[in-house]
Amino acid sequence: MIKKRKKIFIIAAFLSIFLLLLIASYMLNPQPVHAMMVGFSSMEEHEEQVYIEPDIPENIENMILNDLEQSKERISGIFDGVHATPTILFVQSPHALEKYAQKNRTGQTYYTYWGNYIVIGPDGFNEDVVAHELMHSELRTRLKNKDKVPVWFDEGLATIVDHRYMSNENIRLDNINDLCSRDTFYEPSQVKENYEIAHSEVARWFGVVGKSGLSELIEGLNKGVAFNELYKAIESRR
Repeated sequence: MIKKRKKIFIIAAFLSIFLLLLIASYMLNPQPVHAMMVGFSSMEEHEEQVYIEPDIPENIENMILNDLEQSKERISGIFDGVHATPTILFVQSPHALEKYAQKNRTGQTYYTYWGNYIVIGPDGFNEDVVAHELMHSELRTRLKNKDKVPVWFDEGLATIVDHRYMSNENIRLDNINDLCSRDTFYEPSQVKENYEIAHSEVARWFGVVGKSGLSELIEGLNKGVAFNELYKAIESRR
């Protein structure tokens, strides 16, 4: 009887802590919580884990779903298949943007313990943005620890399937490691240039090592090898 009470107490304590964390997360950052609860909203599920705001016209819906399929093909072109199964929300109205998108009309991905949630706004209703966000989700699905890669590699890899970016041979890449942290990479006055630097470096590296090199990198990172050591070693063997 005592053991049973103890077990009930532990379960109750765990649920209480979980509820408190959820409330705290909602108060500090409500949009990811709303995204996690999208199944209980008025958003319409058109495919499994793909939600589209009901007021979006049918012709735009068809375009969105086609762009999504084409974006997945771009990911498959880098990884030979798609492992990630994020929940994807397409929103357009000011109300839905405020509820889900953190003032971002283009695209963003939330990474949670329960999975990844991609929110695409009206400025992101195209293959480039969708593929960009899908690549973030794919990399994190394949990596055991998302912090294993610097921000510049994460964003640079996403730009490979995002045709808004072109390599620039005139960009200096010798200071690439200065862009490892989020604060540095996303510094407003430099962020556009930083994306271009990240794209140029990762596109160059991927052009040398290819799909096998990328797979080797992820496998090595999952075994605990340091990123900088592995990144250079893989290229040197090609």
